[in-house]
Amino acid sequence: MRSLPMSRTSSIVLASLAILAGPAAAQDGTWALTNARIFTVTHGIVERGTIVIRDGLITAVGPDVAAPADARVLDLAGRTVFPAFLDLTSSLGIPSTPAAPAGRPGAAAGVASEPTNVGLEPDRIVADELRPSASDVQAARDAGFGAVLTAPSRGAFRGLSALVPLRDSLVARHVIRSPVALHMGFQSAQGRYPGTLMGVIAYERQAFFDARRQGQVLERYRASPRGMERPAYDARLNALIPVVRGELPVLFAASNENEIRRALAMGREFNLMLTVVGAAEGFRALDALQASRRPVVVSVDFPRPTEVTGWTFRVSQRLPPNDSAAADSAARRVIEGNAAALNQAGIRFALASGGSLRGAEVVTNVRKAIAAGLPRDVALEALTIRPAEIAGVAEQLGSIEVGKIANLVVAEGEPLTDSAKVRAVFVDGVRYEVVAPAAAARGGGAGAAAAQIAGTWSVTVNAPQGSQSMTMTLTQDGTVFSGTMTSEMGTLPVAEGQISGNSASWSITVPMGGQSMTVNFRGDVEGNRMRGTAELGAFGSAPFTAEKNP
Repeated sequence: MRSLPMSRTSSIVLASLAILAGPAAAQDGTWALTNARIFTVTHGIVERGTIVIRDGLITAVGPDVAAPADARVLDLAGRTVFPAFLDLTSSLGIPSTPAAPAGRPGAAAGVASEPTNVGLEPDRIVADELRPSASDVQAARDAGFGAVLTAPSRGAFRGLSALVPLRDSLVARHVIRSPVALHMGFQSAQGRYPGTLMGVIAYERQAFFDARRQGQVLERYRASPRGMERPAYDARLNALIPVVRGELPVLFAASNENEIRRALAMGREFNLMLTVVGAAEGFRALDALQASRRPVVVSVDFPRPTEVTGWTFRVSQRLPPNDSAAADSAARRVIEGNAAALNQAGIRFALASGGSLRGAEVVTNVRKAIAAGLPRDVALEALTIRPAEIAGVAEQLGSIEVGKIANLVVAEGEPLTDSAKVRAVFVDGVRYEVVAPAAAARGGGAGAAAAQIAGTWSVTVNAPQGSQSMTMTLTQDGTVFSGTMTSEMGTLPVAEGQISGNSASWSITVPMGGQSMTVNFRGDVEGNRMRGTAELGAFGSAPFTAEKNP
């Protein structure tokens, strides 16, 4: 048998050893991924094939593809390759306090700035603000994500999102697309108009009416400016003109049934290219979602059964009045079966994190949706090609095809099965190894040691409207904990405290003018420090940090 040239043989040996080695620096260049089982998503499964990557793009894929002479060859026999996932509900890299863009009041040094109307900024360009942390990028990428659509998580007009690759060296030139869409929601503004749901809807509708008129006035002025008063410049209205003309999509956060129906009604009224995002209660609004003939972005951040709205849902469970355990179990089956219900109704959707779940948690909850009846091949599409279609980048991402960006996952086992393990992720053709941490360091792993969090913590929640400091005192019994959180709002009990490995979750209920709001915390513990996300109900989410007092 003819032997390979020494340089080629050496490259194969070195590449094979690299797979078995520990953590390594990211590697780019030309690659040949050979002998892999390839899930192309759009063109079936190649049982044993090769993928060639050059200059960050897929240049060849198939069963009979030869490895180029200059390629680093990875023999992936026994492993699978599938497209990297894409999350459309991320806030990765967005600072807690928005930066003042050039040209706005306060952008220039020495010029007094006006208060930023956080959440009322249709002209906010997220791509200009990105400052992602390396740990957040790695957490998402290690779970199989290659890109995220990032936008603020609260407000009525949240801004213009950016689709970004999960690279360690992310800079502005790496942004895949910006703007992708205008992001909206029904969240009110604290302490100012619009401060109620009715006010928010009125504000949004009036803004769209004003944008229509602004577009008409600007067109007339451009056609014949002589003798016509120059229209006033309004960056926020100008940003809405392509939206009301159907040129720029709207991604509208709507989780419960009423929000879904209200958002779709607004889309019909103004003829918007509107996609509902969240849709946790999509199973209760199937008729409206079907009639819209628009795709949906479905969050797998499942609500607690007590947070699902509507007497129709509760009565439909037909359970004994005091059987809380049975009620919780039955409700969870319905909630986790949300995506399956949409699929059965013929509604096309993408799956997403919901903005607060970390990468591994997303995959865990997708598996729950599969267990609740969602076909696994549909789930894979809903994490790859379908979000790419919604983001307008289906010609660049979402499947393994020649000419597309090389965002790929190398795994042991088939995609989204319980036994699947991500071993490497390619982003823009750059290879990042994924090395499983020791069991004691993995949140939720079998046999993982529970983090020790008993004691007193200083907690800071960095909400867009300002930081909030709290003192949290905890007692712990194995993987369960309880205690109190004290702030200027008073002392509130910590409820549902759970520890899974190095991950902690709990909630508090905040009284608000005769009503209440549940704030859900999720954090990762690293020694005497903790960082994570606080879900603020109708006000979106905010990052928090905590440090254990000596």
